[in-house]
Amino acid sequence: MMELDAGVNHHKFIYMDEAGFNLAKRRRRGRNIIGQRATVTVPGQRGGNITMCAAISDNGVVARDPVIGPYHSAHLLHFLDVFHNRLVQTHAATTFVIVWDNVNFHRAVVVQE
Repeated sequence: MMELDAGVNHHKFIYMDEAGFNLAKRRRRGRNIIGQRATVTVPGQRGGNITMCAAISDNGVVARDPVIGPYHSAHLLHFLDVFHNRLVQTHAATTFVIVWDNVNFHRAVVVQE
């Protein structure tokens, strides 16, 4: 990392990560008359899951991709293709260093190529 910072060619660090969210919202506490139990009927559905993949740099959020359901290698490849095309158009002379965590689908053979 220090060698990259010391070089003449300026490098830009981009940090990528995924986070999952569940859309189920329900009340955890209730109110009722003193001495009576607060009861609420709740639907049986949990709600949908959304996974957000985002890339940030020192300039803020560079790209984001919300997906309904889990994130996997195919979603990551699509995100990287769109992200790469956007960066090449705007910063052709800059070298980018992408930093991400050690999730299994980051190490997939398709992603490494």
